[in-house]
Amino acid sequence: MRRTALPLWGALALILAACAPPGPETNTPTVARATDHRPEPGLAEKLKGDDYRDGNGVPQSYATARRWYWLAVDRGSSSAANNLAALFLDGLGVQQDIPQAIRLYRLAASGGNSYAMANLGDLYRLGKGVPKDEAEAARWYQRAVDAGPNPVAANNLALAYENGRGVPPNLDKAVALYRAAAEAGNPVAMVNLGNLYATGRGVARDDKEAVAWYRRAADLGNAAGERNLGLMYLEGRGVPQDLVEAARWLKLPQPTPR
Repeated sequence: MRRTALPLWGALALILAACAPPGPETNTPTVARATDHRPEPGLAEKLKGDDYRDGNGVPQSYATARRWYWLAVDRGSSSAANNLAALFLDGLGVQQDIPQAIRLYRLAASGGNSYAMANLGDLYRLGKGVPKDEAEAARWYQRAVDAGPNPVAANNLALAYENGRGVPPNLDKAVALYRAAAEAGNPVAMVNLGNLYATGRGVARDDKEAVAWYRRAADLGNAAGERNLGLMYLEGRGVPQDLVEAARWLKLPQPTPR
């Protein structure tokens, strides 16, 4: 019987597909969320800050973005507080100040901003500016999911349940959360869900389903999804073995015909 390499690459993919640290590209909304459908206070100033942060129609300037975000925060914008926290966290347009970032994340979270809740979860998971506390991280991810929708928080909470990080291991919850995040378009969750199908953890092993999720992630440009899809073609798992497709997704030189 041929021994597959799945345990090695599956474990590697789980590591490489782990959620990104907090930052403006992962957990920052581009528009405010208001539960009563009224514009968030300070929304115009917050969007102006986004434009300068991203260079959208104006010269890119983190310093100018910071000034607009402060104006929005003063008017009560929780999403601006979240975005401003990211600037302080990474020292963009301002001297790095992690305690200030944490204060702003907490302010935004107290205003119901699920992205700030997820970012606080990331800080506790990483031990950045706060004592590392995976249980506290999981609590913040759960709050973000409850306040959501927030696919990033759902993926991170699923990872906690899958591996028993700060919560008792629960593969049923992990699968449900990964699926919710994946169906909402999160490519990291797509890879993680594919890994469960490829290994039969929490679900019946189903290589075709694994391939389907890897392909969806790969089509979104996710490197782990591309790599895992390539390996499935290499092994002929869930798809007919195809060395040309394997090389394409693994970004290897194309095999020379014999």
